[in-house]
Amino acid sequence: MSIPESLRKFIDPVLVGTACAALVLLVGHYAVGLQSSRVEAYRKVELVSLGSLLQARLNEKLNRELYLTSGLKSYLIVRRGNLRPAEVQAILARLYADTRHIRVFGIAVGYRLTYIYPLKGNEQALGLNYRDLPAQWPAVKRVIDGGMPALLGPVDLLQGGSGLIYRVPVVVDGKYWGLLSTVIDVDPLLMDVFEVAHFVGVDAALRGRDGLGIRGEAFYGDSSLFSKPDVEQFVIKVPGGSWAMALRAKSAPSENYVSEILSAFIWALAAFVGWSAYMLRLQRARLTRLALSDALTGLPNRTQVEVRLRHAIAAGRRDASAVCIILFFDLDGFKAINDRYGHRAGDAVLRGVAERVLGTVREVDSVGRWGGDEFVALFENGAQEKIPDLVARVRNAVEVPLKHAGHSLKVGASIGTATAPEDGNSVAELVRIADKRMYEDKQARMLESRSRRPEDT
Repeated sequence: MSIPESLRKFIDPVLVGTACAALVLLVGHYAVGLQSSRVEAYRKVELVSLGSLLQARLNEKLNRELYLTSGLKSYLIVRRGNLRPAEVQAILARLYADTRHIRVFGIAVGYRLTYIYPLKGNEQALGLNYRDLPAQWPAVKRVIDGGMPALLGPVDLLQGGSGLIYRVPVVVDGKYWGLLSTVIDVDPLLMDVFEVAHFVGVDAALRGRDGLGIRGEAFYGDSSLFSKPDVEQFVIKVPGGSWAMALRAKSAPSENYVSEILSAFIWALAAFVGWSAYMLRLQRARLTRLALSDALTGLPNRTQVEVRLRHAIAAGRRDASAVCIILFFDLDGFKAINDRYGHRAGDAVLRGVAERVLGTVREVDSVGRWGGDEFVALFENGAQEKIPDLVARVRNAVEVPLKHAGHSLKVGASIGTATAPEDGNSVAELVRIADKRMYEDKQARMLESRSRRPEDT
């Protein structure tokens, strides 16, 4: 049965109009739902990315300060309690010179705090017996009984202020001998870590005093943040326990408002989504650069260096002739420049060292900032016999004086090396060996320097 022409002329516009209206409504509802999901995904992705960045920054800064006591513990075990006070103080002074956030080092013989550096400002703590401190003794006893290091606090210090305390029990001949304590100035440390969060408009909080994780007390930020909606929570592993971190954007787009805008301006949907996608991509690219590059020097950061090192190790497994060499070095005298001329001068030194060391390597090689004043140079397809030349080139580059604000600033370099596969086939093994050799080099350079000094009269 044929449809009359007059009826067809009526039905066709109705069908087309209905179809277009249905399509517009469908696209509109889809766009509203898509926008609502996009806002939530945007918030989650940004917070997760920022959380990963903050965890990396915190671990980097804590590791930079805490590993210093490993050599001191070995020294105490070797001495087996036969300590020379002047020698102990000299070691503590050397360790302190390489720190940024450490407030004081302490050594307890038995349970009594016997050695402190620096002593000035900490006189009240010298000679204290931990068993006489009810606020600290339960946590200290837990570390001693467990026999494993732990990061405790923050606690209120007798000498004023608050600090994180890294406790390391020392066991000699199977028996408890004493306790190493590293007090970290907690407020500057956390301000340094979370400045990125404040800059991008994100509230942050930490809880887990004494490493108790989510069960522990809050010690940074607003503790109510953990119970608020739209919060992302993270677990941060610390020696002897964990902390919990909560992040929440200070403001977020109103889904209702965006829905109304989309409903009223369906015709602008493509432009709106395109602009939003552009902004999301731009923001994600910025956070990716923050996560993989060091903001001060522009070098690859620790995370990116580890990725490149893993790739180099994998290439070595495929090709036995490919030797991967890493140089792990830090800057001797850097803290003295910071203390004397300020952090701007220290930043200028770090940038200058990065630029000069980059000029000594091939385009296929990598130079990265490991953290603080520590750097890593990665040489792929290297040769064992070239290592002394590489070390000399890097050291000579570092030791070139830098002009800043009318001052001539000079630092040295303590350098440790490791090769794959000879020294190991994992990032952890190579870094551990290179780090150990770096400190051996540092000690050797210190002894050489002392031997060149004229004897005191």
